[in-house]
Amino acid sequence: MTDARFSEDPAHQTAQPVYAEERSGNTAIVCYALMIATLFTAYATGLIALIVAYVAREDDNHWTNSHYTFVIRTFWISILYAVLTGIMTFFVWWIPLIGWAIIGLMGLYTAAWFIGRNVIGLLRAMEGKPIDNPRSWFFG
Repeated sequence: MTDARFSEDPAHQTAQPVYAEERSGNTAIVCYALMIATLFTAYATGLIALIVAYVAREDDNHWTNSHYTFVIRTFWISILYAVLTGIMTFFVWWIPLIGWAIIGLMGLYTAAWFIGRNVIGLLRAMEGKPIDNPRSWFFG
């Protein structure tokens, strides 16, 4: 009995398995869904998405690699923005209205940036398209 993953033709038989299809973007889509869920789980699902993206990213030029790089950078940049907002909060929380407005605007920017980046990435992954500039600080 032969394994269905390997080619039946002896001339083309190799040690490499033959799969039904090439890598799809399903893992990238799951990563984006986990990142969006981070808004409700205080980075718990974002950490899972980060680990999955690091593991799934390979050393080839497949279109999904741009998505994994995008997810990884989104996670770390959002952590940076959260830390900067926390530092700013430490310094201006006591200033009525102005300090609160600065903190609120920083939080609003970070949330809008995070949601926008993940939704754009999710839509591109669902279309089977790579991120044009995965190393961008904005929306790729």
